[in-house]
Amino acid sequence: RVPFYETPEDRAQERSVGRHLSKAWDVDIWSFTPHTTTGDLLLGRENELKAICEVKTRNNPIAQYETYIISRNKLERISQAAETFNTKGLLVVRFDDCLRWHDAQAALDYPTEVGGRYDRGDHNDIELMVHIPIEKLRKVKNGDYKRSTY
Repeated sequence: RVPFYETPEDRAQERSVGRHLSKAWDVDIWSFTPHTTTGDLLLGRENELKAICEVKTRNNPIAQYETYIISRNKLERISQAAETFNTKGLLVVRFDDCLRWHDAQAALDYPTEVGGRYDRGDHNDIELMVHIPIEKLRKVKNGDYKRSTY
């Protein structure tokens, strides 16, 4: 059995990001059932699914690192689900100072290396990781803000 690490704080951050995306992109936000491993939010407009969205939170300013690192497997699952439902797969990252996004399928073209988290002692945290150049993450409209405004 794979451990489950998502916390109530993670879900609160996803809801907060969802509210921001709803205003910025004029979409409705439909939440996945907790404990799903493919996406965090569904974005829709006029009752039509527009995107499956994976939301990540980083507790650092965007300029701290040259790349954003994410599980290749996670990007592949989002991309596959988006293809299945004929929609877009998006990665949305909330940094301390901004909100950015990238197309999940396109992100699979960036360099991939073995890496991950070592702080939890979980061998499942070590896997192929995609390194997305920070400058390739696109700005969400009105996406510059301080974390405290969340």
